Amino acid sequence: MEHAPNTQFLKGISDGLGQTGIPIYFKLPGKEVMEPFYVIGTHLDDDSLSAKFGPAVVDTDLQIDLFYPTNSRTDLEDALHQTKAALGVRERLSSDVRIDNTIGREVYHVIFKISDFII
Repeated sequence: MEHAPNTQFLKGISDGLGQTGIPIYFKLPGKEVMEPFYVIGTHLDDDSLSAKFGPAVVDTDLQIDLFYPTNSRTDLEDALHQTKAALGVRERLSSDVRIDNTIGREVYHVIFKISDFII
């Protein structure tokens, strides 16, 4: 069975992130799961016709969250670098580092936003 282009896109993202050795989830795990971990989250597609690519292209935005312990900022920076390398070259890739306690303890919460074209 051939997978949909978006399925292939998400599998490529998941396989790339898997190279970092950090666990990957598709929803926020329970508070018993300790950091570090990724959550592959919200996903937005735009199937509008494109003058550049025509109708066979989907402009997609994907959010990936990295939750990381606050015990070392330098280790976090290394994880950021590894994550960006694992995600490869994208149309657009941004990251936002913040301190967060929404999971019941203080952690670094890095929000990666990927924008890419799926053909």
